[in-house]
Amino acid sequence: MRTRIIFGLLLCAAVLLLAGCRWWGAPQETPAGGTPGQPSTPGNTTAGVTCPIDGLPADPASIARRPLAVMIENSPSARPQSGLSQACAVYEGITEGGITRFLAIFLHNDPAEIGPVRSVRPHFLDLAREYDPALVHCGESYEALQILAMDTSIDDLDQLKYPKPFWRDDKREKPHNLYTSAARLRAFLPTKRWENSGSVTPHFTGGGPMSGAPAPVVRIGFGGGVHYGLRLVYDAARGGYLRYMDGTLHVERATGAPLVATNVIIQRVAAMQYPDSKLGTYDVTVVGSGAGEFVTGGQHVPLSWRKDSNAAQTVFTTADGQPLPFQAGQTWIELVPEEGKVDFPTPKPAAPAKRRNVGAR
Repeated sequence: MRTRIIFGLLLCAAVLLLAGCRWWGAPQETPAGGTPGQPSTPGNTTAGVTCPIDGLPADPASIARRPLAVMIENSPSARPQSGLSQACAVYEGITEGGITRFLAIFLHNDPAEIGPVRSVRPHFLDLAREYDPALVHCGESYEALQILAMDTSIDDLDQLKYPKPFWRDDKREKPHNLYTSAARLRAFLPTKRWENSGSVTPHFTGGGPMSGAPAPVVRIGFGGGVHYGLRLVYDAARGGYLRYMDGTLHVERATGAPLVATNVIIQRVAAMQYPDSKLGTYDVTVVGSGAGEFVTGGQHVPLSWRKDSNAAQTVFTTADGQPLPFQAGQTWIELVPEEGKVDFPTPKPAAPAKRRNVGAR
């Protein structure tokens, strides 16, 4: 009798353990305000398993990990950057002087080089919170420092505190030469007991056909008192938009391959300089609601966004409240100030070929 009881208890424990493994390893397919994801063709992964953030095929173990949210510089001296092509999603927003900076979210890919790593600003903290990630950066603005000092919920992997996962590249000048890797970061997380987090709420997965106005080219000006131009050009063969910054194609540093944005969210935000900032740091409002444009597949439609608190997920919908038709692939979220400019120019038709004069000689 005692043997039967012990066997029964062991059997129940095994069932619960297996159920727990299935729950942890399976991606959650429904984004906030969205619809079930559309998996793309699986590669060398478990059939049907996709990353909850970008909808691409992924190994189940890779999407059960802690997301990494890395601040990456975008001044001319930092280009081309490393690792952006392997991010699930990338946020772009202005900092001092109107130049932009990136917050790159990594989950199922492990870039061998990420950077240049730079400092964080308050609006990027509010966006990073949505993923419960390990936040990777090098320093912060005065305003962000106050938040990090008070908010202990953020696992703050600051290079100034923890230099071990980082290195300097002698081929570039400081401060544009600080790099890290996914392997070094993930090896460091257990030393602080930061490797575990709550489940990731999926972002930027949806599906269905897109029906909107033509958008073969998108031009974005971020304002901020400087000329900083971003041009997106749809490339049907690559299934997304190529990025041109100040007229130069945006590429991955190691390979020279162009970055391709499958989905582009143009999120209109309020932005103004902090009154007491000596460096001209911008206060960018990402909590609240607003409008913008959703761009994919060479088309665009108006969107609405809402973020109810600094820790809440941002909900993106069409202007009439329907889920956006995200396609599987990398999403870029462009935080464009209200003073910034966005337009969708129509490419000029090719000039007709000149007829040769073949008259009598």
